[in-house]
Amino acid sequence: MLKIGDVVDGKYRVVERIGAGGMSVVWHARNERSNKMWAIKEVRREGLVNNRVAEMALLAEIDTLKNLRHDNIVAISDVLETPESLLILMDYVEGNPLGMARTEDLQSSDTIPLINGAFPQKDVIRWAEQLAGVFAYLHRQNPPIVYRDLKPSNIMLKPNGDVVLIDFGTARRWAGGQLQSVRGAAGTVALGTYGYAAPEILMGDVHTDRADPRSDIYSLGVTLYHLVTGHNPSQPPYEMYPIRQINPMLSGGLEKIIGKCTQANPEDRYANCEQLLYDLQHYQEVDDGFRKSLRRRVTVFAATAALAAALVGAGVFCSAMEADAREADFAQVLGEARNLPDGSDEQIAAYHRAIDLMPQDTSTYTEMLLAMRGDEDEFTSQDDTTWRDLMARRRDDLQAAPGWPELSYQAGLTYGFFYQGADGDTAAAEAFETAVATADQSADFYPQADLFNQVFGFRARAGQKLGQVDYAEYWESLERMVDSVDVASVQSDVAGLGALLLPTKVLAGYPDRFVNAGVSVSQLDGLLDLIADKSSGVVCKEGTVDPAVKEDCDALPGALEDARAAVARQSAAGPGADSGADSGNNSGGDSGNNSGGNSGGDSTSNSGSEATP
Repeated sequence: MLKIGDVVDGKYRVVERIGAGGMSVVWHARNERSNKMWAIKEVRREGLVNNRVAEMALLAEIDTLKNLRHDNIVAISDVLETPESLLILMDYVEGNPLGMARTEDLQSSDTIPLINGAFPQKDVIRWAEQLAGVFAYLHRQNPPIVYRDLKPSNIMLKPNGDVVLIDFGTARRWAGGQLQSVRGAAGTVALGTYGYAAPEILMGDVHTDRADPRSDIYSLGVTLYHLVTGHNPSQPPYEMYPIRQINPMLSGGLEKIIGKCTQANPEDRYANCEQLLYDLQHYQEVDDGFRKSLRRRVTVFAATAALAAALVGAGVFCSAMEADAREADFAQVLGEARNLPDGSDEQIAAYHRAIDLMPQDTSTYTEMLLAMRGDEDEFTSQDDTTWRDLMARRRDDLQAAPGWPELSYQAGLTYGFFYQGADGDTAAAEAFETAVATADQSADFYPQADLFNQVFGFRARAGQKLGQVDYAEYWESLERMVDSVDVASVQSDVAGLGALLLPTKVLAGYPDRFVNAGVSVSQLDGLLDLIADKSSGVVCKEGTVDPAVKEDCDALPGALEDARAAVARQSAAGPGADSGADSGNNSGGDSGNNSGGNSGGDSTSNSGSEATP
């Protein structure tokens, strides 16, 4: 058993014990190289020998989390084995479960105290948007992941006011109309907490879980009810009431949203979490009072319609004036957006207003995309949700616009080099493919788009296991990628630094696949030498490198060191040997941060969602 002061895997020093369960202990550990804090979940093998349920829950948690990357999900970085234990290296999440949160934990609530266990409405709506975004991400996986057991105790409240979903022991993949067991077989035992679990789970046979993605929507609705009212649905009287019967000051819009989430018939709930997220973001407009006000305005409008018809002739002249006014408004709103902090909620809202005024101006979309990926958080899961929603609504406006191919190229760069989500490779490949298919071959960005289309296409296929990837062709694409980097501009070039870091992380992860495809170790070393040469003059200090690529810049030397070590191990092992570097990940990629985000990471498919142009 671990103890304080132990060093795990040569770099993680155990500093304190965080907590313990029946068969596991969670430790706080520091990476002595990077000084980053981690959590290590130590599971004793002896506790699993005669406890099949515990073993299945542990396997499910590892299987589910190892390929997921989302700001509001606790992530597994690695699984280490000793003769006595399994050591699961996880993100360290500072904070308390929402079931134990205190008034002083609510930094975003202006210190409004909890009243009878109820949280302030604005905090609950903020958390609801984050959790709906998490479930939208899980349900987009291929196959979708159903969480099944949402409740306040499984939601961590961080000091910055954000929430993180933990404990994926009951999560399962949903395919062919039913849940799969951990090993992929059809069917699984019904699990869920009474009061929070959807009726289709509780009413089913214990051996036939009828949960689907809409079951998570039900549990989210019940959880919001608990948080905003303080009434625990798993305690007597085991009933839910309209929230304004408990607190008349609450929003009628939120009441309607919770009511729709918690309908007994899954068909009567929200069809997906994107719909739910939209209503949460516009909860005031869902309110009946707001809609009555809107109907009054429509009535007034109808009363003046006859008069408007009489002025049709004047309308031609007025429409020209209106177009001029719209252009002036557009220029003003766009100017406001450019002066706001990159990636801020205020800036994104301003870009949305500008887009509403000129929906076919692709340059505005590009500016918005660059702003979202250029802030300190890079391109987050929330940015991903915002972009998907925008593309779903505006795609028809954009496809005929001259700037559509270049916007697609920028979306590919964003998902390929800045996004931390597990489906980044797939989204990048789709965007680059669109750029190549729609652009004129004389366009400046076309050669790079064509090259990245090939590379990310290989990565997406490897992650989805859609067939045997030709690693000899993959290698040729990586070589061309590195050759294409312009040394003179790499300091500030998003694509340039990413094009150096991505192959480096690939070789750190699975050099054996290229060697087995006929690539020599000397060729691998030669590519790493070229990468080192092209990056030798890059200075990563603040003020000397574009902030958007600072993380890539900092990561490159360490990635090169890891890649050289992996190639050396492969050389010693010889052809046909598994380098052991990819730890069982299905795409063989690096599971760390993006390049920004995804360039070394695992992939899963996007399940057809509107991610990119």
